[in-house]
Amino acid sequence: MGKRILIVATSDIHLQVFHLPYFKLLESQGCVIDVAVEVRGDGIVPHTHNTFNLPFKRTLFTTQLFSAYKQLKNIIDKGKYDIIHCHTPIPSAITRLAARGARKKGTIVMYTSHGFHFYKGGPLLSWLLFYSVEKYLSRYTDVLITINKEDYDVAEQDFRAGKTRYMRGIGIDTSRFDHTELGDKAPLKRSAGYSPDSFILLYAANFIKRKNHIFVLKALLELRNFIPTVKVLFAGSGVLLQDMKDFVAKHGLSDHVEFLGFRKDIDQLLAITDLSISASKHEGLGLALAEAMFCRIPVVATEDRGHKEMIEHNVNGFLFEQENIQQFINYVSKLYIDRNLARTFGDRSAEKMKLFSIENSLAFMDQVYGEYLDK
Repeated sequence: MGKRILIVATSDIHLQVFHLPYFKLLESQGCVIDVAVEVRGDGIVPHTHNTFNLPFKRTLFTTQLFSAYKQLKNIIDKGKYDIIHCHTPIPSAITRLAARGARKKGTIVMYTSHGFHFYKGGPLLSWLLFYSVEKYLSRYTDVLITINKEDYDVAEQDFRAGKTRYMRGIGIDTSRFDHTELGDKAPLKRSAGYSPDSFILLYAANFIKRKNHIFVLKALLELRNFIPTVKVLFAGSGVLLQDMKDFVAKHGLSDHVEFLGFRKDIDQLLAITDLSISASKHEGLGLALAEAMFCRIPVVATEDRGHKEMIEHNVNGFLFEQENIQQFINYVSKLYIDRNLARTFGDRSAEKMKLFSIENSLAFMDQVYGEYLDK
């Protein structure tokens, strides 16, 4: 039997969306993969052996996390894993505590941070809490992987992980997209049920506070006066979805907004999209924007460490200050008016996104895993 690997993350959906190519890679090398998640979807994670359902809640203020810790420690102690690789903040904290005994017996513990919850310009409370926790837990981490340079610099300088590595995102699966130049989208819009002259903005993100959907809706109240044909498509689900629907109904935005729910056909949505946007308060990287940029869709996004990894302001996209509605409106309007600029941004973005391909990310992780799988 090959090496035994345990992957820990918040949910089965997270693994289905982001990690299947890595599981396929490990499976091809003879590894046996178990996963520990909270099952929030169908519970089916391809290329894996066992799925353990644990109560990984989104909040620190629940006693269920103690139950998750006990269950996970039991899984780790019985599983005798060669590698444990954890993702997402709360499960990763629990994992590194639960795996302390296993590490003493030779288990390698890896942690991929998809964006620390502290960041330059972030709330002081985040630094006091999350920075302190991450620094403490780094002593129980053999390999700490970050997906943006700002996080890497902090981890490399301040933390105590055995090794710190910098990875350019978790990879764009380029095979999902038709990498073509921006062309006439009118026929595609018509066939999808939209007006051919509509100006479509796509925001693909779950409805959680950090993604700041309310900012987009508030901006839209004014933006619709400059671009009467503007249409914002929200692709995602989450706890704040109903609140956003209520805001749209209350302020008469129904003609300009559509809530699409969780979608697996982002490639088809991008085919009718004129502009991809993000109002996120902080991002590790921003895969949805990366996919849009690969498809030559111009982007407008918040100034953020993750977005800055991909977007150079006024070179291949626009970055606006957090909560600055006027800047957002100005940049969206500029790309609406100047289609040549939109095309230039798209072409430059597509070239840069080659660095963020799934092939490059897989090669990186193959090397990281290989340091321990070959022993």
